[in-house]
Amino acid sequence: MNRVFKNSSLILLLLVAIPSWASLSSTVDRTQIEANETLQLTVRYSGKAPSGEPDFSGIEKDFSIASNSRQQQYSWVNGESTSYTDWKILLIPKRQGKLTIPSLNFMGSRSQAVAINVRPADPTAGAASGQPVFIETTVDKDMAFIQEQVILTHRLHYSVPLQDISISEFEIPDAIIQQISEERFNKRINGKNYSIIEIKFALFGQSVGKLKIPSQRFTAFETSNSGFGGFFSRGNRVIKLTEEKTVDIAPIPAHLSASQWIPSSQVRLEQSWSDNSGTLTAGEPITRTIKISALGLTAAQIQPLPNLENNELKLYPDQPKLEDKQTNRGILGVRTESLAIVPNQAGQISIPAIEIEWWDTVNNRMQTSRLPSKTFNVVAGSKVNQIADKQPSALGQSVVIGAETSNSEIPAITRWSLGLNALLIALLVGLFYWRKTPVSVTVPKTPKSVITAKQQLKKIEQLAANNQLAEMRDSLLHWGAEVFPQQPPRSLNQLADLMNNLELKQQFSQLDQSLFKADSGTEFEVESKTIIKALKQFVPVKTPSHTARKELKPLYPK
Repeated sequence: MNRVFKNSSLILLLLVAIPSWASLSSTVDRTQIEANETLQLTVRYSGKAPSGEPDFSGIEKDFSIASNSRQQQYSWVNGESTSYTDWKILLIPKRQGKLTIPSLNFMGSRSQAVAINVRPADPTAGAASGQPVFIETTVDKDMAFIQEQVILTHRLHYSVPLQDISISEFEIPDAIIQQISEERFNKRINGKNYSIIEIKFALFGQSVGKLKIPSQRFTAFETSNSGFGGFFSRGNRVIKLTEEKTVDIAPIPAHLSASQWIPSSQVRLEQSWSDNSGTLTAGEPITRTIKISALGLTAAQIQPLPNLENNELKLYPDQPKLEDKQTNRGILGVRTESLAIVPNQAGQISIPAIEIEWWDTVNNRMQTSRLPSKTFNVVAGSKVNQIADKQPSALGQSVVIGAETSNSEIPAITRWSLGLNALLIALLVGLFYWRKTPVSVTVPKTPKSVITAKQQLKKIEQLAANNQLAEMRDSLLHWGAEVFPQQPPRSLNQLADLMNNLELKQQFSQLDQSLFKADSGTEFEVESKTIIKALKQFVPVKTPSHTARKELKPLYPK
């Protein structure tokens, strides 16, 4: 009995003593790193750990945890068993200087703290030292005016095979971001061949001060040969951080107003006429189309053209069309405005020249782009033409002009032709009102690194404060395209219907009438605060997927 008791006690003592054999350790692949490099931390527990893990939250004071993987190893050698559990943690330093990986605790065991020295990143070190993977980050200017384009360029160099390469998204408060290009090419550096991925972004600072460009993360996997049939598989994970940058954003020069502010490296004006003969007929319309192209600006930033005022003309403006194009020199914003012009009477009319003043960001001075004036001879129609009082549709329908003549003066075949034309016009007008087609306006597609709805809303507030209603209208449609990507609104009326807001619909109507009203002498007040409040309070509702299956009809209906 005593022997049994002694054996039991020995076993119990052994079981109690087992945890004291286990230990917890922390090791790193290196203790000296640069600010844009990652660090591999290995935490090993030399005992059985069927579940759980150490508390790693203390590490996040000085480091970001990019990844965390767990591995367990068991072995039996010469009758003795060993086991341990490893946690492989990829760390990214949050700042420069002397950082610390704190002591960790797991199942009663503690690891030692590890000191890490983080040096400032050397942009030229990668190429000079022949590193297999490195990044270069540049901006084309250290100082820019508010709303002026700044081009940010990242170049990922790698001399080893990589796959699944990706870059993290980023957001900058008070700035508009658009990705403008992504190119791949090869380059030989210091006798070594590198593959290069170059990504460019256009940034537009919207407030004065320091524009801080945060670091972005390139993630990839090394390609390893599995040795079976020549197939390749994922190897080690590679993470590289881009260099942080800061750009000083200066205010608009004191001698300029917000309405004159068009910061661009090149502004061009082009115009075309639907009739180039130089002779017009009283009561018959001619369409003038003007295209404004600004390099280094989005289309929404281009100011609208000044209104044309002439008592001898009836004017019917179309909705402007906006388009952003990506070029190797940045964003090319294009604003197209069309105007239907109907002369009232015979004689000679002159369309005045159009001038746009803009800030030359290359030479830092004001420049002027100009369209020359144009003179037309206007001849009378067959009789006195009656001009329609109603404004023609912004969809580009022609103004219908009818000549007053007696039936006796019109041949039978002409009367038949006029009657047929009148019938066709009536059918088209009826079809137009039946379909209620909204006003057409081209809204640029959202870029890869998109202008978020939040950024657009902030821009709408700024434009409203400056009473820039035309630009505010364009930004409202951009905001609608962000909120309703599956059904981008082509008019403010359609946007209000999508939001199901009758009060907003009324305010949008006031805004359109204020901008595009005929010469009625009526003033329309736009309550911008009401519009902005409605946008902020709106919560988008998720719509069901278009791929949902429809129920089939019964094969044998009753």
